[in-house]
Amino acid sequence: MTMAPIMLLIDSSMAAQPDSIRHAVADIAGHGFDAIALEFRNCSYSEFDEIGQRAMRTAEEEARRHGLSFVQIIPWPGLRLLKHHPEARQKWISEHEGSIRNGKLEIRLNDLESAGHTDIRPVYEGIAKAFLVKREGGIIREAKDITAELRDVRLVITSRSDLSGRYGEDGDVLLYASYSTDYPDFASADMAESIDETLACYLGMKLDGFAIDEFGAGSKKEDVYLGGAAFLEAFRHRYGYEFLDRIYLMRHKSADDRLGKLRFDYYNLTMELTYRIQKEVKERYEKQHGKASFMGFHSTWWGEGNSGDLWAGNIDYFKLTDNLSGGFVDAQYDAERTMLSMTMLAESLAKYSSSGLAYNMCWDREPTTGKMTYYHRLLAARNVRWVAHAYGHSGPFGPGYPHHPTWAITNGCVAMQKAMQRFAGKAVSRPRVALMYAWESVAYRNDSFMHYHRLSMKALLHKLMLRHVEVDVVPTFEEHLSRYDALIVLWPAMLPEAAWERIRRYGELAGKRLIIIGLPAVCTTEGRNIAAEFAELTGTAVHEGDLGETDYPGEYEYVAWDLWFTNDRIPMKCFPLSVANGAGDTKVTIRHDDLAIAARRGNVDYYSFELPLTPYCESLLHELEKYKELQLSPGVLAKTSYDDDGTVLTLIPRLGEELNVSFHYDGIKFDIHGRGLIGLRITSGRLDAAIGEEGAELYANGVRVDDSLFEKIARLVP
Repeated sequence: MTMAPIMLLIDSSMAAQPDSIRHAVADIAGHGFDAIALEFRNCSYSEFDEIGQRAMRTAEEEARRHGLSFVQIIPWPGLRLLKHHPEARQKWISEHEGSIRNGKLEIRLNDLESAGHTDIRPVYEGIAKAFLVKREGGIIREAKDITAELRDVRLVITSRSDLSGRYGEDGDVLLYASYSTDYPDFASADMAESIDETLACYLGMKLDGFAIDEFGAGSKKEDVYLGGAAFLEAFRHRYGYEFLDRIYLMRHKSADDRLGKLRFDYYNLTMELTYRIQKEVKERYEKQHGKASFMGFHSTWWGEGNSGDLWAGNIDYFKLTDNLSGGFVDAQYDAERTMLSMTMLAESLAKYSSSGLAYNMCWDREPTTGKMTYYHRLLAARNVRWVAHAYGHSGPFGPGYPHHPTWAITNGCVAMQKAMQRFAGKAVSRPRVALMYAWESVAYRNDSFMHYHRLSMKALLHKLMLRHVEVDVVPTFEEHLSRYDALIVLWPAMLPEAAWERIRRYGELAGKRLIIIGLPAVCTTEGRNIAAEFAELTGTAVHEGDLGETDYPGEYEYVAWDLWFTNDRIPMKCFPLSVANGAGDTKVTIRHDDLAIAARRGNVDYYSFELPLTPYCESLLHELEKYKELQLSPGVLAKTSYDDDGTVLTLIPRLGEELNVSFHYDGIKFDIHGRGLIGLRITSGRLDAAIGEEGAELYANGVRVDDSLFEKIARLVP
């Protein structure tokens, strides 16, 4: 199994010089990595031409010579398909708001840009749909399809594009323009041909695995929807109605109770297409090369810090893990919150994977020895593998090894990781707290506020890890919720019917704690309204109209770095509530500026705001501390894992701290002195083995642990 791969980026110069490839592979092997993952980047050659073929085979041969596994990063499927099948071109649909006055419609068309992998801009090609809409209080009450009745439609292109036309009734218009792109329609039946064409490039090579880097079948654009012929047919076949007939429900409030279902259906189909492409690549690869030991990469790429993966068609990370060889995430050393929360997510995804292995492709545009020391201790302590980014010319995306000072310590990072993998084995955490990941609710609330779902999730995971409370992030399809003592449901706005029923049943279990945060529940993905059932569960009535949703008036954390795609501040919302009729046992627990925003009914707590981002979170964190397994000081991070042989404890100091700590576990008093990582294996109240960086001192019940039990590994920083 591939444990420590590094991306090898082949640029034009390197591709043309086989000796530079051989030198790179040898250098990688010398730094302890066990695999290379080859990608053509900033390169005029590829696997489809002679020089690219020679580069791949040179890298593969050199990898074998040094005992490395060889993983090929294959290009996005379908990018070459349009050369042979121009009819398989992806279409984008972009909304335009306008009005008809005196029978005339005039609209300035949006100037769309590509979403990467090609520099060819989308081109307007016609009107997909147009609706005359009537609103009351900002809510669409009527939407009349006037597409076929628009007359004298005319496009004028200067430095901009203006569309005009005529219609016999004045009013507000929502017009949906279709744009032709240079991306494939991933629903096209010809996609299999594209996959086969790519995999044929690797015939005769001995591959150990493959990866598709940052793939998603969505548009990757906010408020830009897929509208190609194959996609629309797939939507019709999957759901039994026309997407374009209801497309106005994607962005606008409406009296139409089908709003939630349409949004779920659309985003779910983009995810199903991502899944299908991944699955087809996997099956065709294994038919050609046998079972892959490594299948990557991460789906958390657009939305590492926000919920933009919804647009990319890959936000359902748990489902997409089916076609990967472990739980994959990416993260940047820039922020502790990102590194800690995404690492915990990787561990959770791994529990739903075929291998149980967790991977983090972490990097930084400006890495330092201090940051790498801290975060690679973290990965080792939590038994998460590093997908290193990257060897070669990476441009603006991280260090271009070996031309960076931190290349010198990667050997130590990998060695520590491998040592801890041997020590921890297959031991895994057994948290008493679960956090349900309801991506479906992000689909329901798909405006700019949706990004608070990710911000709150990251904040909560980060803060719980700092409090030494282990958490499993679980998908909405998790059936065994009762094994957890506390269940946190973040954003229950729209949930699958089965998930909603399991949450309700969990709330009825004695001795359990159900904590609901954020938007109130509105509907199921099947389209059933569950607002009344949510009111019964929580004992609350969430206000509507003028008394309803409002900007949160208090102090809260705003991580602008995670919202890099906009210069506008996105306000945080809250949803004032009151005690529901007949729910006299419900008590309001938080009022802010006379707004009731939290209530408790029995063992169910509802916080109708982004609690993890506010000072009010401290009280919840304090309550959840009863579920932690170790009593430790704030300057330490720890993990408790279990296997058939006993317990594995791992501890590291936080950035800038030293590991000087005393604590009790299983009848043993431990005293640890040293600045690095420590691992302890305990069986039935007995310390069986320990591992730690050189210079660490370990005492059990006041007696210094003998070197025969204490394996020493090299310090990352001498």
